[in-house]
Amino acid sequence: MDLKKIIENTIVPMNFSVEEKTACYDKIIRCVKDILPNKLYRFRTCSERSLSAFYNDELWFSNGSTMNDDFDARLYYDRKRIEKWLKSFLSENGGLTVIEKLVTMEEPPLKILNLVPNAKDVFENLKRMPKEQIVASSNSLIQYLLSNLDVELKNTTEQVQQKTKFACFTQKIYSDMMWGQYSSNATGFALEYEFDGENIITYLVNNTQDRIWANLFPVIYDNKRLDTTEYAAYLFQIKILSAVAQNVGFIYDPAWINAVVPCPDEFMATKLAIKKSTDWKAEKEWRLFYTTSNMMLAREKFSYIIQKPSGVYLGRKISKINQKIIVDIAKEKGIPVYKMDFNENSRNYKLKKCRII
Repeated sequence: MDLKKIIENTIVPMNFSVEEKTACYDKIIRCVKDILPNKLYRFRTCSERSLSAFYNDELWFSNGSTMNDDFDARLYYDRKRIEKWLKSFLSENGGLTVIEKLVTMEEPPLKILNLVPNAKDVFENLKRMPKEQIVASSNSLIQYLLSNLDVELKNTTEQVQQKTKFACFTQKIYSDMMWGQYSSNATGFALEYEFDGENIITYLVNNTQDRIWANLFPVIYDNKRLDTTEYAAYLFQIKILSAVAQNVGFIYDPAWINAVVPCPDEFMATKLAIKKSTDWKAEKEWRLFYTTSNMMLAREKFSYIIQKPSGVYLGRKISKINQKIIVDIAKEKGIPVYKMDFNENSRNYKLKKCRII
């Protein structure tokens, strides 16, 4: 079964029911579970932060903008299609078609009345507003976006990268290249994790009703970036609707904005972040994604969950003091410690592990 095709072809609209969304994800979950390794590894340097996280069983997540691959979680879009789509919002008079349609109605749509507390008042004010003023305001907004399209698209891309949080793992503990690149030239360590064959893990937040979901996916390596033009257009639509709503006096609320313009694919940010160039294929990477119902936690730049490692591996060139610190922590946790070394009896470019405790 081609996991790449399944993932890219899976679309999860925001307005789907819970049952419909579950059905969308079910096939992917089964496929991922079939290939999920028993153990995954996370390389660390011997910094104070990494040692403290190890001691406290903290597994930290970073956003896409902090990765060493500048393409991580980065939108790809067809600029001409975005520009054509933006122009489609303008009527022949140069105003926004949605606003012009709204002011011709006797009453505002029931959906808006139910979602927006001050909708009735704003609607009546709009009907009293001179048509020329509405057209000028609408046209000004679209023309501003068209004139600053590159800047706005860049800002949109950066927002997506910053909101997408994940932790990186690999299957390759014996790779000298990985130790050199991600563990400070083999002077650091690596943590081993076992997820018990589950690629979706749920954590309660401080015994409250809030939850954190951690979802494991393998990185998909490809020569072509994922086309996210329609997703970028959706993000722009949210931006336009928010600006227009505030311009005419609607009380801004993401809940009603999302209800009026629901996300066409809630899975897109994850799909985007598990797609990487074949240049990185040798890393055999897996990513654990962080989502939460707690908005304060969601807005944090860095987040963590409590996940105890099942083992620890020391780099060949780790210092004596750092080795002692890590071994002492591992003893306290009751987990095994291995140290990497050359395998002199093999012609392969692979290291071997030697158990210390």
